[in-house]
Parts: sequence; structure tokens; C-alpha cells
Amino acid sequence: MTEKSRLHIILAGASFILINSVSPSYAQNKAPNDDNDATPSFDDKSFEEDYESVPLYSDRDITFITGYDHSSGKFNLPTTTNISYVPYSLRYRIGKLGFRASSGYISFAAPRNVVTAVEGTPLVTDVRLSDKDKLQTRRKNGFGDVYLSASYSYDNPFNNDLYIDFTAKVKIPTADENKGLGTGKVDYTGQIDVSYLFGNFMPYGTIGYRVIGKNQLYDLQNSLFASIGMAYYLTYDTSIGVSYDYRESATPNFNSPKEIFAYTDIQLNENWGLNVYGVVGLNNVTTDYGAGTQIRYKF
Repeated sequence: MTEKSRLHIILAGASFILINSVSPSYAQNKAPNDDNDATPSFDDKSFEEDYESVPLYSDRDITFITGYDHSSGKFNLPTTTNISYVPYSLRYRIGKLGFRASSGYISFAAPRNVVTAVEGTPLVTDVRLSDKDKLQTRRKNGFGDVYLSASYSYDNPFNNDLYIDFTAKVKIPTADENKGLGTGKVDYTGQIDVSYLFGNFMPYGTIGYRVIGKNQLYDLQNSLFASIGMAYYLTYDTSIGVSYDYRESATPNFNSPKEIFAYTDIQLNENWGLNVYGVVGLNNVTTDYGAGTQIRYKF
């Protein structure tokens, strides 16, 4: 499934309902005396009357996210590819800026022409298979690539419920390309996420472009990706959503993957959040189905 489906749109929708951290501060609320003189002595008996606690909301937070994802598909082959992925990421937000580092552990069984790409998603390459190879799968395990990203939330001048985020991401090729856990090259991604909240509904969309590093093992090309969806807030802390996801094939002359993605997101309390999702592929170059869950903790 798309990178957005796993990570960004799920968390972007949930970020609107996260409760900010609270820290105590003290502010004087008693009017000064007539001659504006300072109080000559401290009276502990009147302290609670002189001062009251006022909550201040933090504009920064750190969130840890992990979970489990499983997907399965045949990719127009007689054998089935099964991929299990355990993601983990750390996100830091300060004001309008957000920073994220993420990776994961991958375990999958697939023919030689299927490798894992963006955060555990399958990529069908142009490697030619013999009739014997089409019937065989290889079990591969290991850590995936590392992704570093920075995002900026645009300050809407109209002061309404329109949200725009700009994100830049780089892939550090730490995965073993000989096992098919990655391509072994650096990738760059830029994307824009737009959403608009009216009532309990929030339509959203994403468009982005990925520059893929050249690889001697596979013929790969840069690719466009996009999605459009709708979220609905059942309560202040619970939302559901569905989207149509498209990404241009990274392999020349191959069909482009298309998927339907659905999720439920629950903010359990001030710190903990839970997301459960499922995906259905719409053609033969993506997973037939997938499902997963993510849990997050905000420090």
C-alpha cells in the first residue's frame, strides 16, 4: 500500500484531535491597591486568593509509532507473495514544523522479481522469470530502509478549516538489496497534503513525486502518486475514513498500482492512540488485500 496510506494520512487525520501537553503557570489576578504600592509582606494565608493556576498549551510534542502490517497478492503470478512488516518511527513536532525518522523489520516470501520498496510495500520489477522461477518463492527477512522527513504546515490566511502540509523525504538505503529488501539507492520524495474540515466530515487529498535512485539490478523510473479520500469524525476522539490511492509504476511499461484503503482511528487518551486499517488492490500489480494496526504514544 502507499506510503501515505500506511503512515501520513492516518496520522494527519489523527493529529487534529491530539490533546496538547499541559504545564502549570501562575498569573496574578488580584487587582493592585489604590496607591499601586507592592504588597509589603508575603501572606501565605492569602496566597491561594492572590494567585491561580492557568494551563498553557505546548506547541511541541514527541510521538513514537509502531504496529504490524500484513499484505498478500499474486501479482499476475501462480505463486502468492506474503509480506509482514513491523514499522517504527519517531516524530517530533514544534509549531508548524514536523520531523520524522522511520524504518521497520520486513519478512516476506516472494518470487525473485518482487522486492520491497517504500516502507515494506511490494515492487514488481522487470526481472525475467523462467517457468520454474514463477512457481518458487524465497523467504527474506531483515531491516528495511531508513526514511527521514521534514514537513511544514501552511498558516492558512483565511483562518478557516483548510489544512495544507508540505513534506520532503529522503530514503537512506540501509536495507539489503541482495535479499530484495530494498533497491540499494537513495530516493527523494516531495508531497503536498490538503484537507478541509466541515462539520464532522474531512475530505483530503495527496499528490507527490518520487525520484528513484538508479539501480543496476532493476530498470526503475521516477513516479507520481496521488490519493483522494473522506474522513468522518464519529466523536471528537474517533474517526473513520476511506480513500482511493494511485501510484505510477516505478517499473517502466508496467501497470500502475491502484488501491482502496479504509481505516478507523481512536485517540484513547491524552497519550495513547490506535489505528486499524485495511486495503484492497484493484489490479494485478498490487496486493490483493492487506490489513494492519498502528499504536502511537505521545510523550
